[in-house]
Amino acid sequence: MGLEGRLAVHHSSGGRRRHAVGSRSAVSALHTDRAARPDAGDAAGRRVADGIGPVSVLPADCLFPEDRDPSPARPHREQDLKPTAKLAIGTKILGARLTGTPRPFFVQYSLLNGCNARCVYCNCPNREDPQLGTTEHRRVIAEFARLGTVRIKFLGGEPLLRTDIGELVDQVRQVGVRSAMVTNGFLIPEKMDVIRRLDELVISLDGTEAAHDGQRGRGTWKRVMRGIELAAAERLDFFLSAVVTHQSAGEIDWLLETARRLGVMVNFQIPQFNPEMYGADARAWMPPPDEIRAILEKIIAAKKAGAPVLFTVRSYRHTLGWKDFSVERVERPGQRSPCTAGRYFLQLEPNGDIYPCVLHAGTFRPKNVLRDGVEEAWRHAQHHSCFDCYNTWLNENRAIFDLRPDVVTNFWRNYLRPRD
Repeated sequence: MGLEGRLAVHHSSGGRRRHAVGSRSAVSALHTDRAARPDAGDAAGRRVADGIGPVSVLPADCLFPEDRDPSPARPHREQDLKPTAKLAIGTKILGARLTGTPRPFFVQYSLLNGCNARCVYCNCPNREDPQLGTTEHRRVIAEFARLGTVRIKFLGGEPLLRTDIGELVDQVRQVGVRSAMVTNGFLIPEKMDVIRRLDELVISLDGTEAAHDGQRGRGTWKRVMRGIELAAAERLDFFLSAVVTHQSAGEIDWLLETARRLGVMVNFQIPQFNPEMYGADARAWMPPPDEIRAILEKIIAAKKAGAPVLFTVRSYRHTLGWKDFSVERVERPGQRSPCTAGRYFLQLEPNGDIYPCVLHAGTFRPKNVLRDGVEEAWRHAQHHSCFDCYNTWLNENRAIFDLRPDVVTNFWRNYLRPRD
C-alpha cells in the first residue's frame, strides 16, 4: 500500500452510512466473472517498533471553463458534516492564504514502513528507519493540532499493522482534527472497530484479480475485495485508489464500473520513481509516455462525462501537459518555490522527519520532530526550491491552497465528509 498511501484518497467516517448502491450484493456481483486463484500465505513478519504488530512487508494556474467538475453531487444525508463545520475549515484555509500565513493544514502521517504486501513499485518494506512509539505520536499529534492542522492522514507501509492504531485514531479525534487512513484492505475484517472511527479512508485496488495480484502479490485481490465487501456491508463511505502501470493500464473501465456499483469514487495515479520511497524498479512499471497520455485523456474524458473520478480535470490535465516523464519534478535552486507543499501540507516520515512532500525524500535535508520539535521541523520544510511535478494528487493539494475554484469545490464536495 505504501505508494498510494503516500499519494492519496479516502473514506468517510465512523459509522457513516452510504446510499444503497454500495450493498453486499453490489460487491458480490464483482466476483461473479473472476476466476479464483489460490490464496498465498502471509509473508513472514517481524516487529519493527513500539506499537507495531508482526509485519511482512503546465503550471496549474488557469481555470479551464470546461474543467468544472461534472460529477453529480453526493446525496444529502443527515450525518453529513454540518455546513458550519465546513465553513470553519474553509475559513481557516482562506484566512491563511489571504494573509500569507503558513499552517500545516494537511499532514500525510506515515506511521511505519512495515507492510503485509510486496507491491512491485514500492520500497517501503525495505526501509529500516527507526519509528516513533505511541507516546511520541500522541505528543506529535497534539502539537500539530496546536499549529492548526485540520486533517491527519495515516499512511504506511500498512498503518493497520500498528497495535496502537485505534489509540492514535482516537487521539486525532480528541484534539479536534479529522482522521484519515490509506490501507491495502487486508486487515479491514480484523480492524473494523478502528475503521468505523475514521473520518476518511482509501482502499487500494489496482484492477481485476490478474492485474491486482500481478502488482501486489498473488492472493491479494481476494483479500482486498473481502475488505471492500465488509465496508460495503457496513454501508460505510470509502474511496478507491489505483496505481496505473503498463500492466494495469487496461483496468480503468473495470475500476470505474466497480466504483459506480459501490457508489464511491476512485483516484488514479501514475507511479513515481523516487527510489527512496518507490523502489529502484518503479520506473520499469511506468507506462511509456504515449500510453500515459492516452490513459490521462481517457480519465479526463470519463470525468467530464460524470464518471466517479475523484480528482479534478485540472490536475489530470496538468499531468497530461508534462513534457518528460523521466523527470518527476523541476527544481530551481535559490528561488522560492510557488508550491504550497511544506507551507500548507507536509509529509511526516515514520522516524519523525518532516518533508515538504514525499517527492523530497532523499534530496531534501529534513529536520526531525524529536530532535528539533514539530514546529521547527515544519518551518524548515517550507524552504525548498521545487517548482513543479507531475504527481496528480500533489497538484490537487497545491490547487486547493492556491484557491482554484474547481478544485476547492471538489474538495468541499468529496473530502469534507461526515463525522459523528
